[in-house]
Amino acid sequence: MSYRPPRGLLDLVLQPLRSLPLSVLALGGLLLAPMSHAAEPDPDPQAEKGAAATITGLSLEGEGGLKVRIQWADNQELPSSLVLSSFNGKDEESAAVEVQPEPGKETEVALDGAIKEFWETGWSQRLVLQDKERKETLLTQPYNLNLDCADDKECQLTVAPGAGTSGDVLHVSEELDAALAEVAAKAGEGKEVDLLDEVVAINPALRGQAVAYSLALSKLQVLGPCTCVWQAVYGQSPSGSGYSVYINNAGGIVSGTNGPGAKHALTALGRNGISYGFSGISQVNLRLNCSRWIITYHIEWIVTWPGGPRFPILVPRLSIASCTSTCRVRFDHQGRISGSTFAAYTSPGAATAYEQGSYRVDGTYLLNTSASNGGFFNQLSGVSLFSNIGTIGRVDSYGYVYAYSPAFPYFASASVSNGHSIAIHGQSSCPNGPYGHAAVWTYGTSQGTPQTTSLRNSIRNFFLNWGIWTNP
Repeated sequence: MSYRPPRGLLDLVLQPLRSLPLSVLALGGLLLAPMSHAAEPDPDPQAEKGAAATITGLSLEGEGGLKVRIQWADNQELPSSLVLSSFNGKDEESAAVEVQPEPGKETEVALDGAIKEFWETGWSQRLVLQDKERKETLLTQPYNLNLDCADDKECQLTVAPGAGTSGDVLHVSEELDAALAEVAAKAGEGKEVDLLDEVVAINPALRGQAVAYSLALSKLQVLGPCTCVWQAVYGQSPSGSGYSVYINNAGGIVSGTNGPGAKHALTALGRNGISYGFSGISQVNLRLNCSRWIITYHIEWIVTWPGGPRFPILVPRLSIASCTSTCRVRFDHQGRISGSTFAAYTSPGAATAYEQGSYRVDGTYLLNTSASNGGFFNQLSGVSLFSNIGTIGRVDSYGYVYAYSPAFPYFASASVSNGHSIAIHGQSSCPNGPYGHAAVWTYGTSQGTPQTTSLRNSIRNFFLNWGIWTNP
């Protein structure tokens, strides 16, 4: 006998997230009126094919050059020609190149001159891969530039995947965010300290990040005795561009990719029995960081392009003091998780596919679901809250496959794929700014172009509730 369950992924019918009713709120993060949606049964056959293209690596080369590694799908029709473009922090196209996909292969694409005057145009930039003829976007990838400084004289430019944000939102790593909090706690409110010296004393490896943070902060205007700025902290595991797995032994074959973050795809083909599992986390923190800073002086540092020339840059030395502002901030969240499973075998073989996903805000679960052996899920939830300390959106995922097939002509196979998105909107009312809105988002999927488009649309529609245009 054989077993072949129904396959596919639901594609969510998108609706703008309605304004949520607000009742009496307390500072510190009270959750309000959580809401969720589930898709109607409408399997998407494209979900089984996985992502058409996946960025597997980013690196810098030469003066302003960006190299992008792309893994192309081998089980679906790809456009004959695509365009890979890079946009700077002001959303201006800085470089573009035509790309011919190679099904089943990993190729490297060079974007010459993609990075220009990043200390002026923005440390957070993005890549877009688009069908040249149909103008359909296959993927987008925000990336962050940073500095790695061995001493107080010279730094090297670095690049890593990041989260998308609106303008005037500073990107900070989890490590630097923790160090800045420790600096503020040690100094106490109102005491001025040298930002760079204090961060380096806590963790010398953060010297370059502290320099980049100083450069970004110095571009913002000090509006009063206590000025607050939007700050986004992006964390993911696996980090970077994730990793691939390929195992071929007597038990069978396992192949897949895990990450970055909560995204993964995994397949098992059975012989004597083989199993494998992936887990991942994607997390975004949006908050206000309030302080008072002055530029005490500038010093010339040397920045080196990897494998390229060196150039000088003026780095401000900041004296900074923490302060307390009477800000009132509303945060609105939207999160989405999706998963698809497939298992097929002929008896006496066996196959199992299991996918689980969860979404939470400030530790409170809004979504937590699973599917197995042909099942699928695609859910969205949102919540609003007031907080003077910031807020966190997080997605966790886990996928597992097992396949056993004793001998030909028996067979067994199992596969899982998933997707997620996290979006946070912030609106502040502070005595000395900021007065407007902030947006931060991240997403990822291994479920193909239709699901990629669906996730991007849900993020875009969410922020349009406040008139914020985004291009995730």
